[in-house]
Amino acid sequence: MEKETKKTPEEEGIPWHTAFFEAIQMELDEYSRDLQFTSEFPLNTRPLKIDVVIIKKSRDVVIKKNIAAIFRKENIVEYKNLSEISDKLFYPN
Repeated sequence: MEKETKKTPEEEGIPWHTAFFEAIQMELDEYSRDLQFTSEFPLNTRPLKIDVVIIKKSRDVVIKKNIAAIFRKENIVEYKNLSEISDKLFYPN
């Protein structure tokens, strides 16, 4: 007899995005005149992609390069043009 594994809400087909959308609107109902809600707003017309993913195969390796000083096991690197960068990216508030 096989042990039944518990399915995630996504695997069971539970529309949790819809439930969350309704719940957040209910929570903020008293401000509904001041807010506009849009469900699953498209951020881009193309699929989202990450510029570079760098995975350290061993945590023991020391990489003597400035860019790698903050590396962890898995690292996401995004290239940004200077016009896309603001002080708020590094110093919010």
